[in-house]
Amino acid sequence: MPFGTAEQRQRTRKKLTPALQDSKVVSGDSRCSIARKLNLSDLDVLIVGQGLAGSCMAWALHWAGHHVIIVDRGVDLTASRIAAGLITPVTGRRMAPTHGYQESYRSAATFYRRIERELNCQFLAEKSAIRQFVNEEEQRTCAQKLCRSDVRFAILKDDAGRATGIEMRDAARLNVPRFLDQTRQYFSSLGRYQQAELNPDTDIVINDSGVFVTRLNLRSACVVWCQGYQPKRNHWFPTIPDGPAKGEILRVQFSDYRESRVLHKGVWLVPDGDEASFLLGATYDRVNLNNEPTTAGREQLLAGLKHITAEIPIVIDHVAAIRAGMKRRKPIVGPHPDSARVFVLNGLGSRGALLAPVAAQTLTDLISGTTRSSALQEVIDVLPRKSDTEQGATNTVRPKSLTQLAHNVIRRIVRAGDTVIDATAGNGHDTQMLATLVGSTGRTIAIDIQQSAIDNTSNRLAKAGLMADLRLGDHASELQKLQASGLLVKAVMFNLGYLPGSDKQITTTANSTRAAIQVASAILLPGGAVTIIAYRGHAGGLEEAAIVEQWFAELPADRFEISRIEGDPTQATSPVLFVVRKV
Repeated sequence: MPFGTAEQRQRTRKKLTPALQDSKVVSGDSRCSIARKLNLSDLDVLIVGQGLAGSCMAWALHWAGHHVIIVDRGVDLTASRIAAGLITPVTGRRMAPTHGYQESYRSAATFYRRIERELNCQFLAEKSAIRQFVNEEEQRTCAQKLCRSDVRFAILKDDAGRATGIEMRDAARLNVPRFLDQTRQYFSSLGRYQQAELNPDTDIVINDSGVFVTRLNLRSACVVWCQGYQPKRNHWFPTIPDGPAKGEILRVQFSDYRESRVLHKGVWLVPDGDEASFLLGATYDRVNLNNEPTTAGREQLLAGLKHITAEIPIVIDHVAAIRAGMKRRKPIVGPHPDSARVFVLNGLGSRGALLAPVAAQTLTDLISGTTRSSALQEVIDVLPRKSDTEQGATNTVRPKSLTQLAHNVIRRIVRAGDTVIDATAGNGHDTQMLATLVGSTGRTIAIDIQQSAIDNTSNRLAKAGLMADLRLGDHASELQKLQASGLLVKAVMFNLGYLPGSDKQITTTANSTRAAIQVASAILLPGGAVTIIAYRGHAGGLEEAAIVEQWFAELPADRFEISRIEGDPTQATSPVLFVVRKV
């Protein structure tokens, strides 16, 4: 399918060429914005994916004056397209108030209303929703957390005066399919939409001159990945999303039951179309990540419906898709740490209708170099700017950039109570982070061959009030002992080379490292990760990095996902980060 008309394509080339010619990354003050580095005065942005994330990203960039190019697979059955689009101030079984809800809600409503005015259509319905108590615990929770002088909620009572639930006044519903269709039509009319499935590994080339999709004859200055959950992970962001969950939804029809508002009681029931039709949802399955509806899912939803009405409905449709959630339950936006041309917006989860506008506006501000709202930013996770991992005047990348990326990977998979290992304790920075993440209920093990490293790590942990199992010895032999004990872990971190501030002649060695990472891979739990930063500038460093790469190439592809990130592709001795995740 051609990219717009011939005239539109010609206009696109004229607009793209200056941006591409001037878009090389330049060194300078690390505080300068990504906008100045990319010369975004006339920037075309490629957006991959047109679900909630990609659609909101397109509008936010469009309003900021950027020329947007959207490429989407055009699949009808996606998490966005089957989403109920619920926006409520209370979620979950614990009836937890949504953090930062008021500002997020105002921002989202303003965002959607602006689009409605521009397109002369409506897809946001602001209307109170009902949450009925499932049990007495919910009733107590409501009394303690929600309804003390909070005008957003009103207690509902039965004829006997007993509290039966709450009315959530600041609630809304986004008609997501209509919003997506209207967005697609609008950008198609501008010649700014193409339907195609892109493979990040083979279809897109990113270099100093820009972002190229040769088979679609597209060029842009940067790309924003808004793909949601994909069975094959994007190598640019292999750990995102890290908390996907399958959800099943029924479309049902009643003979007698009527309710004009969204009702929550264990499950939710959403008016959909005529007064007799409703959406009933939703299940959460973090194990079976596929789009296949199940009998178990159907039965679970119909069983939950009995708490709302005794009437047995007719099931009109049954669909399933995978939500792109994050374990921290926050969407994630930001640049890739090693490419100022690559960005991500993902992880909207079950609150996409509420948080997609906030996430899109935050990322647009980041790309444009404008000020962001700190209050809004609290409800999402923002990856570090490129300036945090900036190339210096010598064109070498600070090792800090790879360290930060490794920490980001680990933070998104490790939780309180997990068991983790720092296989090269060094001065204790990684150990401290790991111990903080797992807390007092978890276990942190730190290994180093030098007593000074163990002492440094011990002192650092003591100052932070943290504990770890410190082991003096070769990391391969110590890991083998732990493997023999039956230990399984969520994460293992390596920093290969010498101890900073110590004798540079004492380094990790290729043979020991190969044995150590072999054990680390074996004791890793599903969903866990091994991170290895190989410093190649010292004697034996290149050989050690090559051994690591060779070992990972031998791992079974159906059980492990591997990423390799160069500190500086132009320097053969710069650090390199390996991330290995067990699926």
